[in-house]
Amino acid sequence: MTDEEQNSLLNILSDEHTRNILQETMKEPMSADELSEACDISPQSVYRRTDPLTEHGLLDARMEYDADGHHYRTYTADPTQIVVEITAEDINVAISQQERMTDRFIEFVNHVRNQ
Repeated sequence: MTDEEQNSLLNILSDEHTRNILQETMKEPMSADELSEACDISPQSVYRRTDPLTEHGLLDARMEYDADGHHYRTYTADPTQIVVEITAEDINVAISQQERMTDRFIEFVNHVRNQ
């Protein structure tokens, strides 16, 4: 990760609402309206925060359709560990994401099928 990317990520994560969005979307997929209510911020504020999180790979955005044909995005975050290491010589930010159990199960089923 470049210095610019690290600075951008640390700046994004310094915001309390952004951290709340990550925590809420680790529990279950949520729309901007649901996140607005859960985090007590406007939907516009949700979008301002979800866009950079998606760009950094910390949130997945998926298009959903309701019964009337309207579309909206839902956001999901995988359990993520972000480690900041500061030494006299350097600063490093590392992101590691845990796989979801469903992804691991699908990988297992595919592996069994291929044998």
